[in-house]
Amino acid sequence: MSEAQEKWMQEIMKAWPVAKGSIREVKKTCSRKGCKACASGENHSAWLFTYYVNGKQRCKHVPKNKVDLVKQALENGRKLEQLILKAGLSLLNS
Repeated sequence: MSEAQEKWMQEIMKAWPVAKGSIREVKKTCSRKGCKACASGENHSAWLFTYYVNGKQRCKHVPKNKVDLVKQALENGRKLEQLILKAGLSLLNS
């Protein structure tokens, strides 16, 4: 393995956890009768992770205690995409 490959491998090892997609906060109604928040129109906060599978958009609920972890994974995913781009460009420069 070349020195450049070893350096690249070390960089991608730092990019864990990793994810591709987006996260957003939404307001949803609940099923409880007489809920004051829903009746006032305030509703309840929820977090959604949105991603694509075979060109189709999918969403998953993100528990509150995992929001920061998913945000970090998405940031790492963007860094990993940049590393992949750099690796591809380096093939043209060598």
